[in-house]
Amino acid sequence: MSIFIFSTLIISVIFLVILGSWYNIQGPFLLHIVMLISAAVAIFSAAIVITVQPLLFTKTSRSKRDLTKEVAWGTEVSSALSSPAAVLDGYVVKFVNTPFLQTLGMVDMSDQIIGMPFTNLIHPADHQNFAELSAEALTGKPKNDATKIRLICVDGTTLPSSASLTRMREDGQNNLMLFQFTPTSASNLLSNDYESQFNYHNIVDRLEEIVFQLSAEGKIIFLNRAWENMLEHTVQDCLNKSLLDFFHPEDKPMLEARLDSLTKGKRSHCTIEARLISLRGDPNWIVMRAKTTSTATGESTSVIGTMTDIQRHKEAEASIVTNRRAANSLLSHIPGMVYRCRNDRSWTFEFVNEGCLDVTGYDTFELINNPNLNFNLIIHPDDRAAVWESVKEQISNGEEFKLIYRIITRKGEPKLVQEHGRGIFSSTGELLALEGFITEIPDQRYNVNSNQLH
Repeated sequence: MSIFIFSTLIISVIFLVILGSWYNIQGPFLLHIVMLISAAVAIFSAAIVITVQPLLFTKTSRSKRDLTKEVAWGTEVSSALSSPAAVLDGYVVKFVNTPFLQTLGMVDMSDQIIGMPFTNLIHPADHQNFAELSAEALTGKPKNDATKIRLICVDGTTLPSSASLTRMREDGQNNLMLFQFTPTSASNLLSNDYESQFNYHNIVDRLEEIVFQLSAEGKIIFLNRAWENMLEHTVQDCLNKSLLDFFHPEDKPMLEARLDSLTKGKRSHCTIEARLISLRGDPNWIVMRAKTTSTATGESTSVIGTMTDIQRHKEAEASIVTNRRAANSLLSHIPGMVYRCRNDRSWTFEFVNEGCLDVTGYDTFELINNPNLNFNLIIHPDDRAAVWESVKEQISNGEEFKLIYRIITRKGEPKLVQEHGRGIFSSTGELLALEGFITEIPDQRYNVNSNQLH
């Protein structure tokens, strides 16, 4: 305002000097008149300024007070909302409520958010969507469909949401707007009538499976109580630590590669078996099923999943393998062929012990599931049809089959063998396979050139 008064005086003096030179003013009397007029003009200008200045100042102050009141009112409204909300002045954040901070993982960060451009919290690919939403709010013509906007969480992950923007005054005197959003992952939850009936945290904590969530950096941000029950590590001590720290060293490289591909958006889900290490150092086999929280490809994302205890299954599996090895070792010393085969004309072997080498001259890998060599080809051509019919008849009668016939060994020599077997049936009576034992008849009481099948 001082600059305005000074400028007025200077302009008045310049005006009078020009006016005096125009009329060629001379003499002390005229000079006094000029000075008097100049003073009068300056006083008049000052009076006008003094009169107008309070009015201008009052209007400006009132405008600032109104904006302050509007911000305070918007803060009060958004604070009362249970859904995430923020008050924006144009594109600048003026206030964010507690649910907003909690949803984005920014608790205790309100001081850093207030005053920043709101677009800093929106995925760059959705800036255009927010600009359109803002323009619609200013014109008062909202869309019928919710606008999809991805917000950026504190860990760098994206949160797909349905967003709305509402102008807080309709008189056009300010740009204050209320921004609200609902994560799309929560849009399919039960209706409000049902939500009050369930305690979801209590349900999750009662699950026997471990439920977990990792940040985009692979840090643990959520665990349920099953984690403590299985590993004896407390949940609180494990939060914000790398999940890889709790796995067996031999399993870490494969697990790290899978999780890295998930957090970087290269794949959407994975299933892997690995060993967790308990607080006492004991390994626990689990099967981990994990998936990303983002539907977009190539985006940094958090990971959610479950871990199921399969320790007993692995122990049973190891016991079966051990027993099988012991059985194979025992069968390998039996002087004859122990087999399991399909009931087809090829007698396709599914299993045969090492005794087949002594009986037929062929090794196990040559006889099992080999399309080019099957046991039917080894049976003497004159005995093949009789063997098939004899086995078929005895099985149909519910009997174990016993027969003597000839085979042709690898060396092309005929050999008389004796077979004793039975059919393996399902609970519904379906014939699944044949199991039996074939051994060479060592003496020469039988004529190997005979066509007689015993």
